[in-house]
Amino acid sequence: MLILNLECQEDTLIANMRGKLTKKEAYKIEHYVIPFIKKQKIKHFVCDCTKLTKMDSEGRYVLLKTKYTLKKQKGTFLLLGVKECLKKDLLKYRMRIH
Repeated sequence: MLILNLECQEDTLIANMRGKLTKKEAYKIEHYVIPFIKKQKIKHFVCDCTKLTKMDSEGRYVLLKTKYTLKKQKGTFLLLGVKECLKKDLLKYRMRIH
């Protein structure tokens, strides 16, 4: 189960993710967050992953789609608090991790 807490401040969207970002839960980002980013013309997306426990290939792919959506809008995508076990897989996708 993935729980997303979203907070929007001007042109910045902050997301706190808790749980598992897997194929079963990736639709939440793909069908709700990405269209919101496009519609509201969000420039910065900050994602706090400290409470994220698991991520599969579909989860990484939906984060990559989010990154490219922001890139088209000349925005930035930032991941915070990514655990070491998840960080190795995300570096292949050239994600900004702090």
